[in-house]
Amino acid sequence: MATQEILKEHVKGAPMVLQNIIFPALQSVIPEDLYFRALNEKVELFRAAPETLSFHAGGRAAFDTYFNSITVERWRELCAIENLNLTLAGNGKFIIRFGLHQLGLPHRWLFEQTVELKEGTPVSLELPFWAGLERGLLYMWVEALEDGYLRGGNVSTTQRPVRDARMAIVITHFNRKPHLLPALQKLEADLNSAPQWKDRVQVIVVDNSQNVTPDEAGSALIIPNRNLGGAGGFTRGLLYAKDHGFTHCLFMDDDASCDFEAVCRAYMLLSYSTEDRAAIVGSQLRETVPWQLHEAGARFVKGRWIARKHMLDMRNVHHLLLAEMDDSAANYGGWWFFAFPISAVRHFPYPFFVRGDDAEFSLQNKFPLVTMNGICSMAEDFSVKESPMTRYLGLRATMVLMMLNGEEKSKPYLDVFLVWFRGVLFSYNYASAKALIMAMKHVMEGPEFFVRNMDMANVRAQLGALTPSEKMVPYDLKDIEVLHHHHHDGRIRRLARLVTLNGTLLPAVLMRDDVRFQFKDFNAAFRDIFRFKHVLYYHEATRTGYVATQNRKLFFELWKEGLALCAKFARAMPALQQAYVKALPNMTTEDFWRHVYKNELTTEKENS
Repeated sequence: MATQEILKEHVKGAPMVLQNIIFPALQSVIPEDLYFRALNEKVELFRAAPETLSFHAGGRAAFDTYFNSITVERWRELCAIENLNLTLAGNGKFIIRFGLHQLGLPHRWLFEQTVELKEGTPVSLELPFWAGLERGLLYMWVEALEDGYLRGGNVSTTQRPVRDARMAIVITHFNRKPHLLPALQKLEADLNSAPQWKDRVQVIVVDNSQNVTPDEAGSALIIPNRNLGGAGGFTRGLLYAKDHGFTHCLFMDDDASCDFEAVCRAYMLLSYSTEDRAAIVGSQLRETVPWQLHEAGARFVKGRWIARKHMLDMRNVHHLLLAEMDDSAANYGGWWFFAFPISAVRHFPYPFFVRGDDAEFSLQNKFPLVTMNGICSMAEDFSVKESPMTRYLGLRATMVLMMLNGEEKSKPYLDVFLVWFRGVLFSYNYASAKALIMAMKHVMEGPEFFVRNMDMANVRAQLGALTPSEKMVPYDLKDIEVLHHHHHDGRIRRLARLVTLNGTLLPAVLMRDDVRFQFKDFNAAFRDIFRFKHVLYYHEATRTGYVATQNRKLFFELWKEGLALCAKFARAMPALQQAYVKALPNMTTEDFWRHVYKNELTTEKENS
């Protein structure tokens, strides 16, 4: 059943589709067992549209999967859905069962019925057991009694939504047209095939690079904008949404690497939620390992960025249950997919440019954050993107967030800085070490620094001068001799690494003038590069990399500067924290941002 089925007109008694049964498209890299499990060889998926799950007689499939299971707690507790129906489209005679997985309890079968499907005539079943459920992973199991096929379906309710939502999908863009334009085309096709969404969902692109034409944008609204980063771009979109009668916003990355079904499910959760301030946080699957969670919501605690449910395998039923377990509740959600009610916004984003703006937005507004299996996007690992620029932005945000969220002692700040600083120095990434020193100095200038440098132009120029030495460039491994072997770290070797600062103090005669291979990550594996003068950091998917070389003189110059900076920061920290806390309310008001965009908003109003 196509995604367009998810929303019906609000006619008394008409079913409201909560989520669709979906299959992967032809070009999707997501494994089929995140959608269904073929339990024997008599089941086969044909991915070309319309996606069709074909059965020979005796074929069996289960839908206790990431995209097609039903999280009972979200629809029962959060949304108080009292009745549920199943609709199936396809052809053939099938046995349909419903089962329930729960953590700590045995599996249960709840329902069984034989159905006969005919092409073009969907069949609907009431699920009488629904009202008695409280938690767990509900799923459908199918056995074909004759050759046939399924073309999807949905679960729906006759219960009316709590609110009639109108959602603005806000995408901030900067010089990523090869990613943005295909995403816009896909969104436009989804909306064109689902006219019932057109009055309820509007795609808005805040174009910080000012290079997307109306023809390229299609039906999306383009707002040319000064480049004030993600913080400024998303805020500009939020202001537009608020001024034009939208009730909800969905902040989304400019590659929109999610299925439109995720948008629909988030919309329905927000429409039915009994919690007025609830925000939906899209989980993130790893682009290179698309069955693995990077995070399902996240936590910022005492300077640590903690990805919830990190590395869970979404092919595994037990891991699906763990992903929905409400332990260590998220306190922020990334803006790759973050949907929220505009009425719940009490504080606008902090002008970080990028990095940290999404975290502080959640922390300050204290949204009740909701995740659900199947609402997600995909993204490249953050470690691959790590550079002097991202390290500068990351450390700067970490320090400020710690001050804004009650960390009063200087030691935790210095611990964070020294862990980051040591990591890049020991990895021979000296440009990144300079960027971290720059970040600390800028934080010590106080909150006024962020107001003066909202466009980051001067800072980006300074960081750009550092980046070439760590820039990922096309690399052919045939052109360089590298060593790949992994070193076992015994007690004596660990002691030698500790005493010599991972080889920095070793005589030159004991150092190897070879190139040690490392997959690109946040830092090197220190035990593997011990005694090597050169390290190749390489990313296989893009075949890019760079070589970093040990420089002892620069190491000690930077180490000395870093330690001196720590002492200076420790002395300044109490007054510095007071300054940030005092400035926070005024820097996150709607009026602050309306003043920033005064000229743009005036022009926008005149042209409307």
